[in-house]
Amino acid sequence: MRIKVFTAPHLHEALAKVRQEMGPEALILDRQQIKDAGGIGVWHVHAALDTNNIQIEPKASTPAERQPKPEAHGKRESNAADATIQRLERLVVGLSNKESASLRSALASRSDQESFDHLVRLGVSASYAFDLAGDFSDRKPIGSKTLQWSKRINPETGRHVILFSGPSGCGKTTLIAKLAAHYSLKGIRVAVLSSDTERMGGLDVLKAYSSTLGIPFFPLKKTSEAEKIIRETQTAQLLLIDSEGWSPRRDTCLKRQTQLWDAMDCTRRIMVIPANMDEEDAMQQLSHHRASDMTDIAFSKLDETQKPGKIVNWSISAKLPMSYCSFGPEVPDQMGWLTAQTLTTLLGKHSREPAI
Repeated sequence: MRIKVFTAPHLHEALAKVRQEMGPEALILDRQQIKDAGGIGVWHVHAALDTNNIQIEPKASTPAERQPKPEAHGKRESNAADATIQRLERLVVGLSNKESASLRSALASRSDQESFDHLVRLGVSASYAFDLAGDFSDRKPIGSKTLQWSKRINPETGRHVILFSGPSGCGKTTLIAKLAAHYSLKGIRVAVLSSDTERMGGLDVLKAYSSTLGIPFFPLKKTSEAEKIIRETQTAQLLLIDSEGWSPRRDTCLKRQTQLWDAMDCTRRIMVIPANMDEEDAMQQLSHHRASDMTDIAFSKLDETQKPGKIVNWSISAKLPMSYCSFGPEVPDQMGWLTAQTLTTLLGKHSREPAI
């Protein structure tokens, strides 16, 4: 039997080292959290692997015996592929369950374990739920250190040019309309721009909102038009830019849009992800969009999901600070600025109206 100690700042990182080196058959003997010489907490995980259980498939005694029969060759290959896929699926599920159970049992109190269970049920991954469970149990703002938080936008202190991008139907146009209404009603000079000029009707919604609010609206189709629009919106304290929806399969659209964004010299680029989106699909979107220099992440349609905890996974995976959140179609209501306290309320009571 092989025994080894794995050390990492967080328990889930130490467990990941065990899986990487020893595989899924490793047995966790013990786990301890101690402080190093600098007073920083680290985890020690003792793991063992029974090398005697490693099975070696018997070899055929002759080349003829090793050669499959022609009529069975294709069927055997198909069966072997199916069996391999099934083993991999069971392995993935097993690893996930083992990790979740290990993390849960490492929590000190029953209250922390119940908080861990609650966060996992809401879609927070087990490793992040482990880090957040203590604060959530103590009713403290969660993620204040684990997550990144955007600096609140204040147009009164200077001009802001903010781009909103995201997949088709993600709700960025509605979020822009809400922000335009909110700030214009506060006396902020707002202008709205849209580069969604290729799609039929792509400009209509924001153009109608802008007309109702009495604020300037500009379509941006070519990079050569950017300089003129910048001059004409020079007095605006807040310039909000809508963009064409995209997908990982539409690279041409994304490249064209990126050139327009660069021409407008944006101070922030906010990625909008709908909370009702499948988690893996959103991860793919975020991975694909890293080349576009997004600075923040915002979440829409939080009223349309039973697992709002997914936004924690997305924010950490994308390494983007949280900014705005949106809860419905009403303008300018049901919209706010995400903070550690707002997130705690959202995951604890499903609050729908955080303060902006």
